[in-house]
Amino acid sequence: MAEELTKPLERDGGAYKLASRKIRVEVVDGPDRGLVAELPGPEAHVGLGRECDLVLKDPTVSRRHLIVRVEGERIRVIDDGSRNGTSVDGVEVRDAYARPDAAIVVGGTTLRLRMLSDVIELPLSQRERFGGMLGRSVAMRRLFAVLERVVLTDVTVLVEGETGTGKELVAEAIHEESPRHGGPFVVFDCSAVSASLIESELFGHVRGAFTSAVSERPGAFEAADGGTLFLDEIGELPLDLQPKLLRVLERREVRRVGSNLARRVDVRIVAATNRNLAREVERGKFREDLYYRLAVIQVAAPPLRERQGDIPLLVRHFEQGLRPRSGSPPSLSEDVVAGLAARSWPGNVRELRNAVARALSLGTAGGAGGPPAPAVAHGGAQVAPAVDLNEPLLAGRERVAEAYERAYLDAVLQQTGGNVSHAAELARVNRKFIQRAMKRYALRGDGEGSGEGGA
Repeated sequence: MAEELTKPLERDGGAYKLASRKIRVEVVDGPDRGLVAELPGPEAHVGLGRECDLVLKDPTVSRRHLIVRVEGERIRVIDDGSRNGTSVDGVEVRDAYARPDAAIVVGGTTLRLRMLSDVIELPLSQRERFGGMLGRSVAMRRLFAVLERVVLTDVTVLVEGETGTGKELVAEAIHEESPRHGGPFVVFDCSAVSASLIESELFGHVRGAFTSAVSERPGAFEAADGGTLFLDEIGELPLDLQPKLLRVLERREVRRVGSNLARRVDVRIVAATNRNLAREVERGKFREDLYYRLAVIQVAAPPLRERQGDIPLLVRHFEQGLRPRSGSPPSLSEDVVAGLAARSWPGNVRELRNAVARALSLGTAGGAGGPPAPAVAHGGAQVAPAVDLNEPLLAGRERVAEAYERAYLDAVLQQTGGNVSHAAELARVNRKFIQRAMKRYALRGDGEGSGEGGA
């Protein structure tokens, strides 16, 4: 779990700041052998891409290969979706803590990391709300601090983050807090429009441009003139359309399909993706020049696991909005809220909101942290689960079945100490079934045969 902010530093009028140590990186083997760099914390990126904090020359290193993060007195090493992996002291890892002076291998390069005594202070926002986003955690205050500076400019922003982290809320907040807030905010989802229609939907068309073009129509760029255009799931944009988008971003003018007339547009662009666009560039699925045009400023919407201290705040916020009558007392006990805060949320904030809605509507507050499980009395007797007649029978049956499966697997993994092979034997299923279900329900196995790697 990421470190949570407990109080502001008593400096500069009590402003919030994050104190972090510097990281010394030495290249001990590979094309950059002998290179030594001091990277500011709390997080630094290593790779071939010029956007990285430490840029290497080794062609076997990925564009964005490694994330190095200072967490308290430890250094966390995270493989950033690289082509050929990362190892710590000979063990391949995706996310691990490295011991002092550990050998970190990325491609054909070996690094040694050391935390320095030098401390730097990074400003954090004093706000707990930015647009529609809520958060008191360090992760959210860092995001808010960046956005506070970004909104004062017209620079293009790329928002990265997992599904359910609220990337559209980030884009909306940038628009609402900017001088463009009086103009339109237009959302264009690149994944929701068929490839044959994207060009027309983005840039517009004239009458007769294609069979169904019975009248002239402006596209998303013209609709957003004077405001902000949010290009959601930009990683889904077909490769053949990417040069056309690049040209519009560079010239700030569009040509409707079937027309030679260029129309000027005054638009601020915010794009979002749940993909690693740097990796897509390496795979040839996304143009490098478009990537750099979009990623003038990159911000990351943090996953819920890195801001678990915000969960009680979010639960009460969702509860207030979902209760049938405003001003009614909370329906979820403090014990339930504490239980929610202790859970893993692979679906992020969206999953948490759905869980709160389900708990309030079904009266199953105790099961708000996941699908409400059918209770089992001692001796195996089943207690009827909560029934909602507004829910279709088959949907309810599937919900209860999933809840039972999750509860069963949680129990068998606890009994076997997280050993997947032993759990599969007791459940009389194969290991692959257990592993897939663990991923689906965000369950962990820590024992022998679990398939989990670490250092």
